[in-house]
Amino acid sequence: AVAFLEYWKRKSASLAHNWDSIDCVEEERPRPQFSARAPYLERNPITGHKEPAFPHRVRCLRMAAGYMTIILMLMLVFIFMLAVIIYRIILVSMQSFQSPGLRPIASLIATSSGAFVNLILIMSVGRVYEKLAYRLTEWEMHRTQSEFDNQLAFKVFLFQFCNFYSSIFYIAFFKGRFVGTPGNYGTFLGLRNEECSNYGCLMELTQQLAIIMIGKQVINNAREMIWPRIQSWMHRKRTMIDHRNRRYTSWERDYRLIPYEGLFEEYLEMILQFGFITIFVAAFPLAPLFALLNNWFEI
Repeated sequence: AVAFLEYWKRKSASLAHNWDSIDCVEEERPRPQFSARAPYLERNPITGHKEPAFPHRVRCLRMAAGYMTIILMLMLVFIFMLAVIIYRIILVSMQSFQSPGLRPIASLIATSSGAFVNLILIMSVGRVYEKLAYRLTEWEMHRTQSEFDNQLAFKVFLFQFCNFYSSIFYIAFFKGRFVGTPGNYGTFLGLRNEECSNYGCLMELTQQLAIIMIGKQVINNAREMIWPRIQSWMHRKRTMIDHRNRRYTSWERDYRLIPYEGLFEEYLEMILQFGFITIFVAAFPLAPLFALLNNWFEI
């Protein structure tokens, strides 16, 4: 991938030099949504034509409000992570797990169930935040499509990075660091802090990675296969359209298809997957294999 990227950079530079377009900057037109909602027109100093405009100060204030919303959502992610930690602590300390038969597997049950709960929270909060981020970026009134895409990508990628990797980073770097000493154990909300098993936290980290990564792939693939079919069925029922009916022309049937959502979700999935197979591959060596199988299945 690196070799291909470097080759393409050299090829692009060569073509730009041959075509004398190194310093060429393409001027973007305003987004249709921006033009429709802009409060007034302003004369362009270059072209002399009046174009839709939006106050820069108001946009900055809206962007600041959007960043504050991101911070609040990140705090919500950490609250959910703390809730899962408390769940594991309470589950291990329950009286029913103190019996000789369940004591050896209490930590395994708590870790696995906590990872599944964490996966459900991650996927649920992620879907809600993506819709919220899109609404916030629309509200900020960015003039061009590239500005809109950059702001949306920054919001979504920052949140999803913390959303998917926070619990994994906690287990890898922080769990077991604040246990304390005999007679002076560290506590959190009256509960004794989590500690790693005798062989460390590597096995728990592997379980967390496997459940989150594979579970995310299964949920996304199921959603990509089942949800479009449900949408298509609901759309046909709502509009009473039979796509096999010869009375409709081909362009009329195409016009009534479900709107295409773009490739943003695919890029996001690839970036998160790349993080799983590079940052934490030492804890879960099978991650590249599952990533390959997932990509092959999607193709």
